Amino acid sequence: MSDLIRLLPESIANQIAAGEVVQRPASVVKELLENSLDAGATKIKLIFRDGGQTLLQIIDNGKGMSDTDARMCWERHATSKIQKAEDLFSLATFGFRGEALASIAAVSQVEMKSKREEDSLGTLIIIEASEVKKQEVVSMANGTTISVKNLFFNIPVRRNFLKSIAVETKYIIEEFQRVALSRPDVEMSLFNGNNEVYKLSSTQLESRIEDILIKSSKGSLLAVEEHTEIVSISGFIGSPELARKTRGNQFLFVNGRFIKEPYFHHAISNAYDGLIDKDHHPFYVLFLEIDPSKIDVNVHPTKTEVKFEEGRPIYQIISSVATKALSHYNVTPTLDTSAFLPSFSEKKINEERHVEPPSIKTNTNYNPFISDGVKKKNETAWEKLYEPFRDDERPTIDFQPVKPQTEITQFTSKSKNVEIGTAFQVYSTYIVCMVNRELYLVNQKRAHERILYEKYHSQLKSAAVGCQQLLFPRTLELQAADFELILQLLEDINQLGFDISVFGKNTIIINGTPADITKGEEKEILEGILENYKLNQQHLKLDKRENLARSLARNSGISKGTVLEQEQLQMLITDLFECEQPRYTPSGKVTYISLEQTKLSELFE
Repeated sequence: MSDLIRLLPESIANQIAAGEVVQRPASVVKELLENSLDAGATKIKLIFRDGGQTLLQIIDNGKGMSDTDARMCWERHATSKIQKAEDLFSLATFGFRGEALASIAAVSQVEMKSKREEDSLGTLIIIEASEVKKQEVVSMANGTTISVKNLFFNIPVRRNFLKSIAVETKYIIEEFQRVALSRPDVEMSLFNGNNEVYKLSSTQLESRIEDILIKSSKGSLLAVEEHTEIVSISGFIGSPELARKTRGNQFLFVNGRFIKEPYFHHAISNAYDGLIDKDHHPFYVLFLEIDPSKIDVNVHPTKTEVKFEEGRPIYQIISSVATKALSHYNVTPTLDTSAFLPSFSEKKINEERHVEPPSIKTNTNYNPFISDGVKKKNETAWEKLYEPFRDDERPTIDFQPVKPQTEITQFTSKSKNVEIGTAFQVYSTYIVCMVNRELYLVNQKRAHERILYEKYHSQLKSAAVGCQQLLFPRTLELQAADFELILQLLEDINQLGFDISVFGKNTIIINGTPADITKGEEKEILEGILENYKLNQQHLKLDKRENLARSLARNSGISKGTVLEQEQLQMLITDLFECEQPRYTPSGKVTYISLEQTKLSELFE
């Protein structure tokens, strides 16, 4: 019987290793950007096309490689970062495993050009599925250029499992953001085809954060800095206004390396307890400097998991530092008395400091049992209050209605035999009404969300939808990832009644909105739509149009505490019970509860 165990060919072994290292185009971006930083680059340019599936190109001005190193770097376990096992506990570079480039070359077509400053010519190498096709000298500038083409061309199954171009583009942008935040001193630029996404100059961390992440005037950055024997912490956390329902603005770096550590994220979130909603995530960009011998980064090929020798003390320090920063944040606005108090010079105040003793005056005619507002000539009028009402009369209360904060548009839907009685509001949040001679308690915000959802859902199936043009169009600058997302959704968003067009780099212009959106809130509603869309995408995996209809309904509905007129109350209840599913919101929350007569009787027994 022949032997069964054989040594795998190097090309197959590289493809197997690539399964962990190269999960998607963004994984290639991470490895190549970190190699450029390890090479001492001060300028890095990233170009990608079709979500990185057809092209990923990195151009840097690092120290470059000799012709021998340029060939050797594509072999497995070939690295310049470590030489012995002990070096793993004193790492000062991003890379050290020597697997990334070999894995990339195993599943793509690679072209690399590299030149050192002391060399007159550089080296060109072309590799396809781990096989070197060409190596020759070439004239080029100092540094390294690597082009990765047709990722997973030789593994069709892996290519089929990639997400859409828009989703893969989002992952690439997020990976670029992480690396750019880790080194604000390095000039970095990002191009999606010919479109410039980012052009970042060398700057301080705070400016880099504002250039990449913060595109809104709401909220502020709170500086964090603490040095202990265990860990040194620096960076910024966001004020409560910067918290979001979706994750994505949480960046934690250990010795310059981006990591994912839920334990430390919990420490930061605890500091915001009582300041943000429980379903929101705080904003932070924090850097931890720890003795390399007390951490282990050799846990996973992606190198985003780290083991800490002193995890619990670090947790307590992080929580304490975040709490301290938030305590210095002034959440109570100061009262400027200069606007309404007369101004006096200090000298004049001192001169007039003499205080007269208070004089006490008494009114000897005061009688607490006689009101000044009741005059003697009306004394007999009190008797009228005790006259019984006639059977055909009922007391009425006349009041001035409060102007509603939000318009509610009546929607056309198929008529149902629903008898709506008189309705009134409770706490400006709930509606008490009689429907088909039964008593109902309706959550007005959820009810309106249900109505709008069915409206928008039907609009996405129709061809023509009305749009209310703005007299003064509004521009909205977005984060790069949000801008790519809105490009993906632009056609469907416009079909819902918006009129949005691209205005420039990461900027759109809002020319018109659906008729039922409150004027002046266009930007806030659109930002809310994107936020809810991403949240639904993370947790529910909804169809694009279904997700968009839900997100718009949730953000354009009336807010909690909105006062409605009687006509609007009747309209809202009528439209709710004409919906296909009036009982629940699109997310499954109850819109109303019925208070049957038997239940009410039980409450009084």
